[in-house]
Amino acid sequence: MTLKVLDEADILEDNLRFHTAQGVDFFVVADTGSTDGTLEILERYERAGSLRLEHIPGGIPAMKEGGETRIARIAAEMGADWVVHNDADEFWWPLGGNLKEALAQIPERFGIVLAPRADFVARPDAPGSFAERLTVRDRRFRRPPKVAHRAHPRVVTQGPHPIELWVDRGGSPRQGLVGKPIRRTEADHGEKAELDLVVAPSFPIAILHYPFRSFSQYRRRVEIGIENRQLDRGPGREVRRAYETGRLEEIWARITLNDEALAAGLAEGSLIEDSRLRDYLSRTPDSVSGAPPARSEEQRSELEEVELDAMYVLSRYLQTFAYRGSAAAREGAGKRKKRPAQ
Repeated sequence: MTLKVLDEADILEDNLRFHTAQGVDFFVVADTGSTDGTLEILERYERAGSLRLEHIPGGIPAMKEGGETRIARIAAEMGADWVVHNDADEFWWPLGGNLKEALAQIPERFGIVLAPRADFVARPDAPGSFAERLTVRDRRFRRPPKVAHRAHPRVVTQGPHPIELWVDRGGSPRQGLVGKPIRRTEADHGEKAELDLVVAPSFPIAILHYPFRSFSQYRRRVEIGIENRQLDRGPGREVRRAYETGRLEEIWARITLNDEALAAGLAEGSLIEDSRLRDYLSRTPDSVSGAPPARSEEQRSELEEVELDAMYVLSRYLQTFAYRGSAAAREGAGKRKKRPAQ
């Protein structure tokens, strides 16, 4: 499993502990400059022999410009079967068995697994760990999916989503595509270069996502977003202005749900109670201690619902990028029309 982290001390230990119990053999972690105790957690796991720590300064741009590929290829070099691209606030929940078993069931001819996410709702600050306090989530798993893929020495990835990963064969993956017949200059009835990693048509894993866990954690996430130019457009500009003018708590109050709003979401069916992670973590020991991992006896199958949600979010990706391509083409055509005749 690969992770990229920056100041995740409030959740990182539970993430490592959970995924070790789920059968993850090893972690390759990129730290981009943590100062909150994250490094101390990572170094403890590194000393125990279950983690390799890579220091990659430069934040999100550095990860996009080679850091993601670096840690994925390190995993391949170390003999990984699968590389799971994870974040500290995400818990890969298998819909049967454990995570290792779920990936082992994927037929050899498929090399990419998509895992859709559901967000747990933000709640006003209160005592207790995030897993104890946050037990209500989106009913559907319709947040952008993450990927796990079979380890490959030439994989290139700019991020953990399905539109950010390919295998470098010296050119675009589109080169092997059998295109429009009218453009052919010779007989062409097969692909010259088949894809190395093909998306599996099954979705045995869902991700439990905890993006907002406290106001202090939210504030730090906003600071990181500003540093990495993630809040320069769209709704992000309002968040940035609120931070810069000392009004960030107003935004936090709007995105957290009080008891009344929570009850309304549960009643209408957009939200659902889900305490599985809380219960699982309560039975799972410190994975550095060498104690045997706890196994959940309460996993319930959501396979049909998650399959539908996974295809839904994949369809949204495809249609979004089709729209963007069309918009770019229209913009290009408009610029060409405006050019003066030569």
